[in-house]
Amino acid sequence: MSAKAAGHLLRQRRFAPLFVLFQTGTFNDNTLKNALIALITFGGVAFLSDLPSQIRVPVAALIFTGPFTILCAISGQIADKVDRGVIFRWVKRAEILIMALAGLGFLLEDVRILALCLGLMGAQSAFFSPTKNAVLPQWLTKDELITGNALMSGVQFAVLLIGTIVGTAVIQTGTGTIAIVLFVMALFGWLAAEQCPPAPAPMPDLNVNYEPVSATWTILKTAFSNPDVLRPLLGVSWFYGLSTVFVTTFPDYVASVMGFENLVLMLILAISTLAILVGSLLTMLIGDWKVWGPEAVRLSAVGIIGVALFTLGLYALPSPTYAGTEAIGPLSDFLSDPLTPLFLACLVGASLCNGVFLVPLQAMAQRRSDPAIRARLMSAGSVLLNLFVNLTTFGLIGLAAMNVGPKTPFLIIIVGSAFVAGYAMYRSVRLVERPHPGVAAE
Repeated sequence: MSAKAAGHLLRQRRFAPLFVLFQTGTFNDNTLKNALIALITFGGVAFLSDLPSQIRVPVAALIFTGPFTILCAISGQIADKVDRGVIFRWVKRAEILIMALAGLGFLLEDVRILALCLGLMGAQSAFFSPTKNAVLPQWLTKDELITGNALMSGVQFAVLLIGTIVGTAVIQTGTGTIAIVLFVMALFGWLAAEQCPPAPAPMPDLNVNYEPVSATWTILKTAFSNPDVLRPLLGVSWFYGLSTVFVTTFPDYVASVMGFENLVLMLILAISTLAILVGSLLTMLIGDWKVWGPEAVRLSAVGIIGVALFTLGLYALPSPTYAGTEAIGPLSDFLSDPLTPLFLACLVGASLCNGVFLVPLQAMAQRRSDPAIRARLMSAGSVLLNLFVNLTTFGLIGLAAMNVGPKTPFLIIIVGSAFVAGYAMYRSVRLVERPHPGVAAE
């Protein structure tokens, strides 16, 4: 779909408010998380101080993903029972209160309040994520789904970049500035939510199971009984799992292994995020080419193959390392290191291919879902996604405790992506055109 058509979609009430409230929420989630991590890693704020830094950062990340995983199954049922526009409005109202509390935490520099707010944002996001994925095929046509997902995901990564920079810069800008920014963004998200059109739920008489364990088990069984939907959901989960490896590994890798300052970490995360953005938007432009087959299956396969190959470069090639006399290397030394261009090239390649891998899978899962159970299937996807993220995070904690080599996390990405790539290539030569009852009419 052309950029002109994408611009048209951004002017539609059935997409624009959702786009804005999603991006503002993404910004607040990521800014809060990275500010907390920056205060722990670079700011000297006490948090689980008896643990080494390579373990404290993953534990901080789990504060967000834990509540998300527990509540997703319940939220999926609610999104199949209650008008999705109403859910968006209540979610954003809750975010305003959470950001007000986070502002207090920043002003007091109280990591306990910030950790509580991060967990509350994880709970809030649990109600937003399945609802968003369920409403996209309700508001968009089947020909708009790849474009809609590319815009949502592509700009999300740009917003993630901004949130990462703003959150990580808390050391330089001060906590008061961060507190104000978060609250203002929450207000913008709420105003956008109030403009969302109605999105009637398919099963208003559904009896919601509020017990998280049995509810999660039930929605996972539902997902596994729908293999055409399950396969792309697993692919999306792997994307977020390997992204977790990058995001969780690099803060300590840059500081402790490469020996560079916080600005180098910000540059690496910025370049990686922008590359994912480019990959996502590239998919919007070329995703409907016939060479990729139905649902752009082959394009997704190309993406994951690229992830494996470029990450192999990061693993096999030496990384830039500070060798000066200062306690920590400046950005100028990183940029002048002869190993830096190749290091960044591999990082850009892996990240761009990650974006190409993700977008077709998101549209695939939404398009294939039965409208009557779509939100529950999407909540199953969120549960699987967070299981991947949490297992990856616990794996990183275990690797750190075992004192394995600092590049071992890259090896996890290579091996896992190689298996995914093998299956993706298998599906690419066995293409099947499927009916898709789960999208809006043309």
